[in-house]
Amino acid sequence: MKKKKEPETIIEALYDYFRSCPLLGDKKINVDYLAEGGMEYSIDGVPTAQVIKEYTDGSSLRQYLFIFRSVNDYGTEALQNLANSGFFEKFADWLKNQTIAGNLPHLPAGKTAQKIEDMSTGYLFQTSADTGKYQIQCRLTYVQERMN
Repeated sequence: MKKKKEPETIIEALYDYFRSCPLLGDKKINVDYLAEGGMEYSIDGVPTAQVIKEYTDGSSLRQYLFIFRSVNDYGTEALQNLANSGFFEKFADWLKNQTIAGNLPHLPAGKTAQKIEDMSTGYLFQTSADTGKYQIQCRLTYVQERMN
């Protein structure tokens, strides 16, 4: 059996992790890119201070903020727009349940995931005549071992 490649970065670990999310089906997942149409997702890093707390042994509690975005069909039909917004409620619940179950992203060596969570509700942030772009801000909290 082929051993899975160790992720080199947190964004790579998140990409691998979200590929297993049942809510996404077989839709395309991008990093820092969202198409103008179709149905796909993107994981985009957000600038922030990484270190939450430093420990005396040299390790630290850190965070990685990111936005999970989607492009969806959109228009005057309430049912379509309800489904789009409802996806993000389900996605936030999925994140919470993954943390409770201990099913967290496999991070690069020296980093251990502690929690993955939503930091905002999902919301519509851009529209065109027939597409809507939605997003939710999320956070991965992890322990970074002492760096030599």
